Amino acid sequence: MYKQRFKPVNLKSTPNKNAEHIRYIGTRPGVMKNGGERHGVFGNIYNRSTLKIDHKIKDVMELVRQKSNEKKNIFRAVISFSPENAANKLGDPITKEAWQELVKQNIEIIAKENNISLSNMRWVAAAHDTPNHPHVHIVFWDESQEIQKNFVHPKIPGGIRTKLIKSIFEDELREYYENKKQTEIRMKDVTSEMTHEFEAYLSGLTSDEYSMLIKEGYEINENLDEHMCEYLAQKLFEIRKEIPKGSLKFEYLRPDVKDRLIYLVRELVDMNDDLQEAIQELVQSKIDIAKMYNSDEIYLDSLYDKYEKEAEKTIANKLLQLIKKFNDKDWEIKSEEFNHQIRMQQTERLITEIFASLARLTKQSRKDYISRKRVIGGELSKQARKEKAKELESTGWDIEK
Repeated sequence: MYKQRFKPVNLKSTPNKNAEHIRYIGTRPGVMKNGGERHGVFGNIYNRSTLKIDHKIKDVMELVRQKSNEKKNIFRAVISFSPENAANKLGDPITKEAWQELVKQNIEIIAKENNISLSNMRWVAAAHDTPNHPHVHIVFWDESQEIQKNFVHPKIPGGIRTKLIKSIFEDELREYYENKKQTEIRMKDVTSEMTHEFEAYLSGLTSDEYSMLIKEGYEINENLDEHMCEYLAQKLFEIRKEIPKGSLKFEYLRPDVKDRLIYLVRELVDMNDDLQEAIQELVQSKIDIAKMYNSDEIYLDSLYDKYEKEAEKTIANKLLQLIKKFNDKDWEIKSEEFNHQIRMQQTERLITEIFASLARLTKQSRKDYISRKRVIGGELSKQARKEKAKELESTGWDIEK
């Protein structure tokens, strides 16, 4: 947790209150004191490399009072941990040196977010070893400040808190984000397996089976777990009729169509253990990251619901993409019907041509027969008829006929 505030610069009481705050953080019960000193303040008040402050507490108080009288904003900040996180990041038992190193490594974040150059950043800190609330107080100011500030936007301490978490818990966050990435991949794999199975099912349907499936009033009375693709196809076809062309994105659907689609998603999740487990793992991985930034149980519960709905929306968009497969199936069936018509037309034309050819052959045969009769029965000489008969016989004509 990180908090930051300051006393109004123009109030007469502010310099003394700022000085007394130094006494409070440096000498109160529970402060981790410097060796041989009655106080526990450390920091950088003269831009030196060491964080050790050899001055007596009253000297540090006087310096802060002086800077406050110069109308410089004296900011008061606190960094705190849960006991578990403190033990993890600062050791067990927690040492003052560990607190000094943590502040030293992260003071630049506080300076930068407050628009203070690190070379002009002056600060005093004191760590308090409170069992249930380990924390460190930091008092800081801008040595070069000339224009007083009456307001600091709440986003500034909020931004500091976020950046401190990312800095201090870098290793833990990297592990959580990697886990989130892996759960996203797993859910993608599970949904892809489901969609590929559906595509194969739809592609394998005959035109009669497809027509029966999309017939209004068609019901599946068998075990839905074993006929999920059939059930999904029927429900998606019904939803398809309610979706205008070009609206195959969840966010563009009418509220009632969204509700129907989400209801279908939840039915599929209930029927698919792998999908159910993938969603739970993805949601939990996001919650683990959120816990690094907020420990409010009510807020985290609301996030669980939010992340679950995000996962359902992702699956809903996958299902919407499957609706395109109905268009492919319709086109495939129309193509089959068209090709069938073409084949029938070609067959009819071929039969017509065959009969026409037979008719022409028959007509020609008739002419040849008449010609033959004339030759055989005409006024040619006997020898000429014999030669003509042999000629016709050589072409395949049966003279006896």
